[in-house]
Amino acid sequence: MECTKYGFIEAKQNKREDISRCCLIPNERIMVAELIDGYQSLSGQMINERYDIIYEENQNLLAVYDCDYALLIWKEQEEERMIFLSKNKRIRALEFVDYVISDFGLVRGNACCASGQISSAILAVQMAGNDLTDTLEYFMWIVQSYYHDCDWIDAEQYGLTHELTISEMPRYRKRKVAWAYVKSTEIVENGQELIIKSLENESGLRVTSGPDVYIMIGCRGEVYDITYDKFMRTYEPTDEPLDAFEQMLDFFPEVITVEESEYITLDNIAHLCYPRTGFGIAAEPLQRRTKVFPKDKEQEYYLGRIGDYLAVRADDFCDIYVIQKDIFEQTYELDR
Repeated sequence: MECTKYGFIEAKQNKREDISRCCLIPNERIMVAELIDGYQSLSGQMINERYDIIYEENQNLLAVYDCDYALLIWKEQEEERMIFLSKNKRIRALEFVDYVISDFGLVRGNACCASGQISSAILAVQMAGNDLTDTLEYFMWIVQSYYHDCDWIDAEQYGLTHELTISEMPRYRKRKVAWAYVKSTEIVENGQELIIKSLENESGLRVTSGPDVYIMIGCRGEVYDITYDKFMRTYEPTDEPLDAFEQMLDFFPEVITVEESEYITLDNIAHLCYPRTGFGIAAEPLQRRTKVFPKDKEQEYYLGRIGDYLAVRADDFCDIYVIQKDIFEQTYELDR
């Protein structure tokens, strides 16, 4: 197998007995490994979605091979199965596996560990379409595509070096429609951690409750965090309670507590707010799959797909994020 064809370096010696073949990508600190007879301990735990345990039990593999990520693949009956481990937030495991098997497989997991399974017949068709016959080589090619098919934007650096590009982007303003907000300290006590599953980060973002942290609720029921200062500059708060049925939300907004893994619905404690006059953003549709790493999120990122919008606050070019296409078109209008 010509691993160097894709810029991969084949491991000279496997360091675990359950691995038959593996390849390393030093520049990206990722390994792709083919397991000998499957991984029964993983298979059993996948049923219960105990991904935190799977990650802890296999964390040593990342250290042994001196990498940040590991894709483990094996065949089980008529399916190809995989586990992806990530110790670096620049790649969320769930997002990665979703890319690898796209719309044709079953994907579960979180930011650190995710599993996937896909029919061997479907995989064979995909391999044939790319003139590949070796499963390991195919997944190596997919990993390479993951990096090449995506733009990686560091918000702070991009904002400082692309001022002209941003200034020439169309300007939009929020429509005068109701949004909703909740103070994080009204959900849990100060200092407790919450997990927010947003549309751009379905694995979940950890947020520490505090006076400076507000939770926003969008037009579909999606949630995201915002600082108090940014909230007050952008919205006019009211004491009007949120009525999820009157607002016709697509789903009820909720967060998850980290310690108890308890789901807390927000619609009964949220209040409405309205965009302030004069607030605007620069925005344009994405032409490629894009990751945006905000300047204050410790390597967390927004994931945008073709057609979604790259948005930049007009008063802070380093505040860059992604808005899904349908939400953008529903909530923004050209600032004429």
